[in-house]
Amino acid sequence: MVSHSSAHRDHLGPDRVLRVPRLIRLVAATVAMIPAAARAGEPGADKSTSATGTAYVPLLTNEEAWRFLPRAEQGSGQPLPSWARALARSLPRTTAAMLNLDRIHRAQSPLGPLLRGKMRWVAARANHCAYGMAYAEADLKRAGLDESGFRSLKGNPAAVPAAERAALDFAHQMTVDAAAVTDAEVANLIARYGESQVVAMVLLLAYANFQDRLLLALGVPIEPGGPLPPLEIRFDPEADPPPVPPRQPPKGRPVPKEPERIDDPFWLSMEFDDLQDQLNAQRSRSGRIRVPTWEDVLRVLPPEVPRPETPIRIRWSLVTLGYQPKLARAWSACTRAFGEEADQDRVFEESLFWIVTRTIHCFY
Repeated sequence: MVSHSSAHRDHLGPDRVLRVPRLIRLVAATVAMIPAAARAGEPGADKSTSATGTAYVPLLTNEEAWRFLPRAEQGSGQPLPSWARALARSLPRTTAAMLNLDRIHRAQSPLGPLLRGKMRWVAARANHCAYGMAYAEADLKRAGLDESGFRSLKGNPAAVPAAERAALDFAHQMTVDAAAVTDAEVANLIARYGESQVVAMVLLLAYANFQDRLLLALGVPIEPGGPLPPLEIRFDPEADPPPVPPRQPPKGRPVPKEPERIDDPFWLSMEFDDLQDQLNAQRSRSGRIRVPTWEDVLRVLPPEVPRPETPIRIRWSLVTLGYQPKLARAWSACTRAFGEEADQDRVFEESLFWIVTRTIHCFY
């Protein structure tokens, strides 16, 4: 996490916590691919209806979804969540990696089941995601949260202990406006929970906001029998990758006219020297959290993880791998599989990246 100066809030995103823009880029690109898979004439793909009654995407049956997923060594054939049935044909390996990531966050979170579930519920409520809220509530019930605890969570914050309230407030603010989270708020969390736990919170909220946007974009319903528990599935890492539908760029669509000169009021409001001053001010800022060295990361990586030939120098990677290697590796498996399966146009992908980072005021 990198801190910022409040003197530059209007431009480079001062006093802001780093989010992970690629999460939302993956959402947008994933959803864009689904109609192509649906048009491929897959058997049994029926329309699913969202909680609002609007059909968004085709869902495979459970049996069909399993046929498209990579071969499983453990847990094959069990009921899959709706979102996995929506994605399995178009992005089978990505879906498998996301099922694993979901299990790790829900069943093995270093935050513990109660705090993790509460933070996940707060994020889902802020995102107006009924599916995410239902799953968080189901997880909290399995963890033993009683009716009094639910009442405090939903409407009586004064009854929540100060440390937990700080974490839940952080979850809400990171969801509705991460750019407004301050250095002092992060310092307070670190004082109460420690750096490793705060990194786990950030990774949880990054995943929660990614998942909620995916769920809302797909419009998938909660499963007929209610939320599913975390799925114990092990996919065979040596299995041949399943085929994916051919990626065909849309043709015949109108292209917006390219301006001859920059006409964006945001950029026109700044002189080049002003931009450089702000960049230099950002570079001079101290981080909100200690960045582990590459040697620190090597000490915590499990022995079965291949070591890169050259040291990693990206600070965000050093932070996530150094403090929470299991969560970081599970997410990287999703983005890696997506990159290999999606075969996206780079201009399209980077354009999405730019729009997202600018929208959430992420200087990174």
